[in-house]
Amino acid sequence: MNKTTTEKNQEHYKHPDLDTAIDTFLKQGGKINPATTKNPMQDGCDIRTHPTLETDNKEEQTKKIELLKSLITKGAGMSALQYSLKMNKGDIKRIAQENGLRILHTRPLCTTRKYRPLASSSSAPTDDVIAGHAMHYAALGYTAVEIAQTLELTIRQVWELGKNYRFELRQYRDD
Repeated sequence: MNKTTTEKNQEHYKHPDLDTAIDTFLKQGGKINPATTKNPMQDGCDIRTHPTLETDNKEEQTKKIELLKSLITKGAGMSALQYSLKMNKGDIKRIAQENGLRILHTRPLCTTRKYRPLASSSSAPTDDVIAGHAMHYAALGYTAVEIAQTLELTIRQVWELGKNYRFELRQYRDD
């Protein structure tokens, strides 16, 4: 029941043209070597491999090194380097080390914000001051994101201030 080949199937797979071609090849003095189990693909077969840095030519290697230098000076992180150079981490680290380059972690685009708890009872006067500043900026037409950046708060904290102190915040600037 598990056998998938039957005598009918084996007869179906026989090709008379192939058999005659093999017979004529052997009659003309041709020799067929059996395939070895260790290296079945020999003689005239190209085995394609993924290109590595060693197989790249010198031009591509120098272009990659120059691109790596420029990206590192701009502050690109490892994932950006991998995407741009189309290489894995190990190769990128090896190239950087060979050329005396140091890969830094990604730099944040904006300054880190301090988290200020707004709901505690001991900081009620500071909440009023911060809320007053947020109301002032909202009245001037600043968006919630701009207020958060200016006051070094999170956007959620700014929206909570707007809800608690009952003033309106905008998501988008009116042009």
